[in-house]
Amino acid sequence: MRKLVCAALCLLVAATVWAGPQAEQQAGAAQIKEIDIVLDRILMPEDGLDQWVAEYEKLFGIKLNVTKPPHNQYSQILGTMFAANDLPDICEIQTADYVPYAKSGKLVPLEDFIKASPVVKSIDSQYYEAYRLKDGHIYGFPTYKGGGCVGYIRKDWLDKLGLKVPTTWDEFVTVLKAFTFNDPDGDGQDDTVGMTLPFQVPVNEFDYYNRFIMQGAYFDFQKKNGKWVDGFTQPEMKAALQRFQQLYSEGLLDREFFTNKTSTARTKIYEGQAGFMEYWAGTWGTRMDASAKSSNPNAEVIAVPPIKGAHYVSRVGPVFGITTAAKNPKAVFDAIIGTMWDKGKGQMLWTFGVEGLHYKTVGENKIEMLPQPSNPSTPMQKSFIDPHLTLNDWALPIEFEEKMKLSVDIHNTYAVQLGIPEGGDLFSRYVGEIRTLKQEIFSKIVTGEYSVDEGLKMYQQKAKELHIDEVLAELNG
Repeated sequence: MRKLVCAALCLLVAATVWAGPQAEQQAGAAQIKEIDIVLDRILMPEDGLDQWVAEYEKLFGIKLNVTKPPHNQYSQILGTMFAANDLPDICEIQTADYVPYAKSGKLVPLEDFIKASPVVKSIDSQYYEAYRLKDGHIYGFPTYKGGGCVGYIRKDWLDKLGLKVPTTWDEFVTVLKAFTFNDPDGDGQDDTVGMTLPFQVPVNEFDYYNRFIMQGAYFDFQKKNGKWVDGFTQPEMKAALQRFQQLYSEGLLDREFFTNKTSTARTKIYEGQAGFMEYWAGTWGTRMDASAKSSNPNAEVIAVPPIKGAHYVSRVGPVFGITTAAKNPKAVFDAIIGTMWDKGKGQMLWTFGVEGLHYKTVGENKIEMLPQPSNPSTPMQKSFIDPHLTLNDWALPIEFEEKMKLSVDIHNTYAVQLGIPEGGDLFSRYVGEIRTLKQEIFSKIVTGEYSVDEGLKMYQQKAKELHIDEVLAELNG
């Protein structure tokens, strides 16, 4: 694997408008001069990774040896490194991989470092407590907030049809009917549908994209009143499946959604084939609208709050894990996590990049993003941390675009934090088959091949054969 030298994060005070890291952590970071790190979401080389590296080393005096695998091979390559015991000091770990790595014995518990860090005191404990396992230890620190999805609607269609943003299920159905049958795009053709969504996503992520229909129900495993349950067998699921059946049978839900990837569903919003879907808050608040306008200058896409009885979800996001290969794990923690959230030069670099290349200063505590080096027609968005997913209370030196801010504010107001199911051997052995069974039964219920009651009964019988009771007992053990 090819390693890219990157510069990193110690903790040094710099007397400028961006205040530096805490002195207590500078001492810890100063004990090391070099860190091996594996990253996924850092800058691409063509967007100035080398310059970012050089700036980091200039600021903090620690050399980062960065390995950046291709994004679509990241988990596989990191897994190969762990299997070969070819460990970096610290690495970015995807959410789905966190529990297996935490249980591998190759990650260092972080709770003592968290408690000792003055920087972490500005971060709400809910963000890192989500990673505490049943053994009492926290083996990963969030790279940033997990984020989540919100509903996006074609406001130009609402306006043309004299409708308001729906606030209840009945109003939502009324809007979807109008989007489907009342020619919202005015082309005289029967070529629109009310709602689309992606189904070709990991089963444990399907709940991100379906909250208006699912409302209080969950497709996957769910922590309910402090106990893990199978969301597919909870009382709320029956009504949710009936809502899916209703929209599908009445032609209000995209009939092709079973084969939709996220990109497919987004395209249907952009091109005026569908009027509503749920997708990620943040930069997508701007991108959804801009992409729709590229197809139709009169289009407008806005984020909307959930209807009554529904809520959005915040996923548990990727983490940094410090491995047993680190000779001084506390110094690594202080040098990486300590600088990322220092409300100073470290957080500036991790969030916005290198001044003069990725952003420019335009006033006191204010910056403006510069064109992306690899695509000058597009402004830079971040170097690593998404600004709208900042963990601490740092006063950002940049204003969010209006539609981006709307989506973030809505998600922050209406989202519920998800948890991580910590399974063992049984969970690992059967969860794939259980989730595939859910997809199969769900598809047949939605299309009307099974009634809701028939489908749920069949699921319970077949899930029992896949040891669902033992799996749940293990999750709650």
